[in-house]
Amino acid sequence: MAVNCLIYWGSSALTAGRYHYDFTMAFDREVPLLPVFVWFYILAFPFWAVGYLLATRRGKDMFYRFVATDLTIHFICFICFILIPTTNIRPEIAGNTLSEKILALVYSLDGGNSPSNLFPSIHCYVSWMCWKGVEGSEKVPKWYQRFSLVFAILIIISTQVLKQHYIVDAAAALLLVEFFWRFYQKGQRHKWVVHIFSHKKK
Repeated sequence: MAVNCLIYWGSSALTAGRYHYDFTMAFDREVPLLPVFVWFYILAFPFWAVGYLLATRRGKDMFYRFVATDLTIHFICFICFILIPTTNIRPEIAGNTLSEKILALVYSLDGGNSPSNLFPSIHCYVSWMCWKGVEGSEKVPKWYQRFSLVFAILIIISTQVLKQHYIVDAAAALLLVEFFWRFYQKGQRHKWVVHIFSHKKK
């Protein structure tokens, strides 16, 4: 959480006042605004907490690989946020349903009319990490593994239909997770994380 907050809010502070790129494509303009998906978007936060805790049940070595993947992608996100500041144009919330009110609140808490740090999507990448962390685990029930996959997909969809992110943000997030998840599953490439924890323990 500390790393996530430092990278997200720190990069926003460092790029304030700079030109922000808008990666909106034709596909994004065709995606409808569906405020009801705001519930999946905000439920992502407890889902992340549970997912990361369950990832610890696969043993220390696998968890170190999980942490190495997570920290590496966070660092890449920070570099992208600094080098390629991004934004988009949010739609007007015209209705007065509970979902629309919650979405308006989400917008106001997340940059208002000037959102930033969109590419890659942290919301998408962390959600996908929650599934990767439990996939195939003998210590996590199969039903939860399936639920984790479905819920991660719903969260990713929510970033699109709430206009919080566009397709390129989600695609980049998933590609990063899939690449570095495989990268750290081989050999001892994750040992730098082990050394950090060992040092702390001493």
